[in-house]
Amino acid sequence: MEKKNIWSEAQVTNYINSIQVNVPLDASYIYGVYELANELIGYVDEENSQIEVKEVNQFELLLYVVGEYYYSISHLDEQGIQRFKENETYPSSMASVAADKYLSLSIFNHVEKKLGNRFLPPASSLNIYLNFMLNIVKGYKKNDPQSSLISDLLMKSLTISRSILEQLLNGYETEAFSSWRTLHECECTLILLDKYGEPIINKYLRHMNFGFAFNDTIPDKSEQDKIFYEMKEEMRGYGLKSKDIRKYIEYGWLYLIADKDDPNFKLNFRDGLEKLAGLEMYAKRYEISSEIIHSTPLLIYSNKEYFYYMTLLSLYESFFRLEKVFTSLFSKRVNPSQMQQYEEMRKVYYSQLVIIHKRELETFKSLQKRWNEKGSN
Repeated sequence: MEKKNIWSEAQVTNYINSIQVNVPLDASYIYGVYELANELIGYVDEENSQIEVKEVNQFELLLYVVGEYYYSISHLDEQGIQRFKENETYPSSMASVAADKYLSLSIFNHVEKKLGNRFLPPASSLNIYLNFMLNIVKGYKKNDPQSSLISDLLMKSLTISRSILEQLLNGYETEAFSSWRTLHECECTLILLDKYGEPIINKYLRHMNFGFAFNDTIPDKSEQDKIFYEMKEEMRGYGLKSKDIRKYIEYGWLYLIADKDDPNFKLNFRDGLEKLAGLEMYAKRYEISSEIIHSTPLLIYSNKEYFYYMTLLSLYESFFRLEKVFTSLFSKRVNPSQMQQYEEMRKVYYSQLVIIHKRELETFKSLQKRWNEKGSN
């Protein structure tokens, strides 16, 4: 193993001094553990022919050492930290753990086969647009449901979108598709709140309070009992019984906009929320995603390519709808100059995303045709 790249004590000290944490880090102590961890890696490399470590990433190894040290002392008072440093067995133990983690997680880390690349436009163009929207929405008023419900839900939808993209790029296609299920639920709610405005928002917030009362999380118990009583009275008005409490809390706000004469309307996602949002064409995808969540054979024996494209296309389509809500929200809160900047950015990337979606859809269809032909042979 190449050892000439080991950091000097001065280098380690400079790095340690640049870290801002809530407990003092002993650079000298850490350097001793770091040196010992290097020795252990060298020993393993020399003694085990199955392990070959050509070069150690010293920064990563140091981070493992710092992590072990910080976590060990972060909960201790000054006397406890002093006792910790006086224990002669801890340095070798920490060095062994740090070396083991480095070898396992940096040299022999399990990596899934990846079908995406963060530098190619299908990922990078979507990522830059999501990043732009996140940076804008994070500046809005937050965590005040009465006035920030839509922006809060939009922010959560955008963070879920980014999480889905990260999972795809790391080779976790089925996990990404199951996360899309949550995104789809969020976007359906967001579409209706944005479309119908204040009346439906107030109704949604009322049902949020019903949920708090049902889960016994309202500090004022008399107020909680009052809210619970009002909920039961409303349910009786709709001909609902106690067994319907959960679905009324979750979907009862839809009664405000549902067609009272529609015999197919139900207090659930598929026949209620999704349908009213006009996205019932995604019912089959939602069903497949639900099967994955419940650990059916579809999850265990999944086709990576199928779920990669299914997730990517679903994510893009959700993004296009979220972007409409974002544009509506953004246009009401910015000056003409900021709006012009956004429109210039949109001209470049939105049109590119539309083209990318079309191209990836064509690729997916050609793959499906090939799979069908193989299956018929």
